[in-house]
Amino acid sequence: MSQVKETLPQRGKAGSTMMDSEAHEKRPPMLTSSNQDLSPHIAGVGDMKHYLCGYCAAFNNVAITYPVQKILFRQQLYGIKTRDAVLQLRKDGFRNLYRGILPPLMQKTTTLALMFGLYEDLSRLLHKHVSSAPEFATRSVAALLAGTTEAILTPFERVQTLLQDHKHHDKFTNTYQAFRALRCHGIAEYYRGMV
Repeated sequence: MSQVKETLPQRGKAGSTMMDSEAHEKRPPMLTSSNQDLSPHIAGVGDMKHYLCGYCAAFNNVAITYPVQKILFRQQLYGIKTRDAVLQLRKDGFRNLYRGILPPLMQKTTTLALMFGLYEDLSRLLHKHVSSAPEFATRSVAALLAGTTEAILTPFERVQTLLQDHKHHDKFTNTYQAFRALRCHGIAEYYRGMV
């Protein structure tokens, strides 16, 4: 019986502290500073991480700056001062503050996701197949090609403009209605203002 007692670990304050510190040393380190590399933690996302980063960046951008963009739009459209544009939005009410956000949300999230992801994919592809070209050139071409994808999504900006104009509040209740209204004018109407 005395042999069993000698082999068992001592259960006192010192013993539990020692066991706790050993367990702490075996745990993987938690993120403790902003300087720590996050790459291993998002490695499971794989090649899609650049697309996901672009999507999240655009979503936050649109959600936060949409009311400011709406004020800017009113100023440009009607030639009014900032104060008057803010008063117009206040008069429209909170319910209409985010009216028309779906098209820019769809357009910007898609565009930035494509631009972030395509830039990374294209620069890697160009560097692999045109290894003799300088890195600056391959990255520039990749950026140019990735940036042109935004032009494809011009119809979302066109519909956003219709939905933001308070003259159309009674005509269109949602994004789908605005898209349908433009359809009768042909495909060129969706791309008006693309240049």
